[in-house]
Amino acid sequence: MTFRKSLLSTVALTLTASTLVMGGCSPKDKGESAQISVEAAPLGLTAPDEKVFARHFNVPERKVSEADATTALKAFNLDSQDVMSWDSLSGAAGNYVYTDLKAEMDEGTISVAKAELVGVRMDGDEATFDRVNFRDMTIVGDDVNLNIDAMSIARPSPKMAQAIIKAIQTNEGIDDLEVNIDEDDTVTFGAISLNDITVTADEASGTIEQLVWGVDEDTEIGDGKIGKIDFTIKGEDDLVSTLKFEGGSARGVNAQAYKGLTGDMESTRLGQNTFGQLLGQMNIYAKPYESFQVGAGAFENDYVRASFDGFEGKAVEKGGVTTITQIGKPMRIALLKEPKDVGAKRGYDTLQQLGFDELVFKTSQTQILDKNKDTVTVKDGLLDMEDGFRLNYTYEAEGLSAMVEKAKADAASADNKSVADPNMDEVLDSLEPIKLRNMKMSLEDKSIVERSLKLASQMSGQSEDNLKKQLKVAVMAAPFMAQNELESQVISEIGGAFVEFLDEGGTMTIAVKPPQPLSVKSLFEARENGLNPDDIGFSASVEE
Repeated sequence: MTFRKSLLSTVALTLTASTLVMGGCSPKDKGESAQISVEAAPLGLTAPDEKVFARHFNVPERKVSEADATTALKAFNLDSQDVMSWDSLSGAAGNYVYTDLKAEMDEGTISVAKAELVGVRMDGDEATFDRVNFRDMTIVGDDVNLNIDAMSIARPSPKMAQAIIKAIQTNEGIDDLEVNIDEDDTVTFGAISLNDITVTADEASGTIEQLVWGVDEDTEIGDGKIGKIDFTIKGEDDLVSTLKFEGGSARGVNAQAYKGLTGDMESTRLGQNTFGQLLGQMNIYAKPYESFQVGAGAFENDYVRASFDGFEGKAVEKGGVTTITQIGKPMRIALLKEPKDVGAKRGYDTLQQLGFDELVFKTSQTQILDKNKDTVTVKDGLLDMEDGFRLNYTYEAEGLSAMVEKAKADAASADNKSVADPNMDEVLDSLEPIKLRNMKMSLEDKSIVERSLKLASQMSGQSEDNLKKQLKVAVMAAPFMAQNELESQVISEIGGAFVEFLDEGGTMTIAVKPPQPLSVKSLFEARENGLNPDDIGFSASVEE
């Protein structure tokens, strides 16, 4: 077997080997103390006031000539009842109200009790409007019925406005609409809201209380909200599943942060961007959002029950330093009975053998983006599994701005390449400016060691003592696989620490603390660069 000549491969190989070994040196006197993060306190965030969302639907009062408005209505096929019928039409000068609109198709019907269009006009040679409000919209098809009590869309681009009207006239999905959209056309809207959505279909039926999204035109800062969701889903063999979600919201979402990235997603899908080009389109230090909160949710059927208590995050920017705190409240997964699928059955059996009736996870971390120092720091990182383990992590790196600038320069001179399968050399080349200052991970045993040993014994048919004896020999021999001093020390320390961790539990800590910031690329290519243990400051240790 051929392995890539890098420190990463050596560490990965050693960790794999260490899962099979149980003996060796005792490195308690080496390395740094275990890093045990304090669990983050709940942020206590609540949904924004409705006024926050209402402002996104404000549109200017506009004077539109009758001739201009009539031309636009004709372009929309709303000047006559050739395409869609209605009971009444009132209004003038670009503002119109239609009642009881209907469209008949082979697949079904669309009806709208009331449609209000504001600011209907021509934008150059394109028909558009400022806002449209639909009340009691119903789509009846062969396989699904959909009702939306209220729907509003504000400030659509001309092509989006045309797509909206076309959709209610033809019952086609957005992807199938015959709207001529050129490469340079903008297909966007400023805000959208849907209230009291009801779906009835053979495979799924349920309700969505509300969906809202709006973006400020000047700042490109957005706000979003999802209301309660309650669905019943029918699967194979008449398996019935239920999905319930309390909803959530987000304030101050920075749509501009990744504007370059999202704006060129079509070329990305077509494989016309390199990995470096994608990096070059990202605003690394932009504050991603002000806050978000996600309520509780649950999914359940005869085989599985999964639930979560919610997620929340908050970002604060001051003087070029953005601090982001994110918390994942307890998430629970329980396998209720043996599934029919072979792969799922294997997972079910493994959890049963490990002695877990339910898996409970929670997470939290704080990320600090310092534009002034060009650094990113993650501290108090936590992944906790109840009655299993507690993983803490922290790291600090610099050079993100240099990485983005290099990516932009590379993209400007690069030929079109595919991002579908970027090669490792390209990825490493893009990451070359990133330098690692330090990294530390601590894994605390909370019964996962004992459970894993019992499982290994059952699967192998050997006693735990025999496994330890055999694996101890493998650990002692592992350093002889090394091809230089650095690999020998890494293998020896990781193997020894992992063995002690499996034997006695406690907390295992792995740390990298180079005397000078170390290029990530050179770390990946440690063997080629002739790095020695002092160059990376590697250590592995165990504490009781």
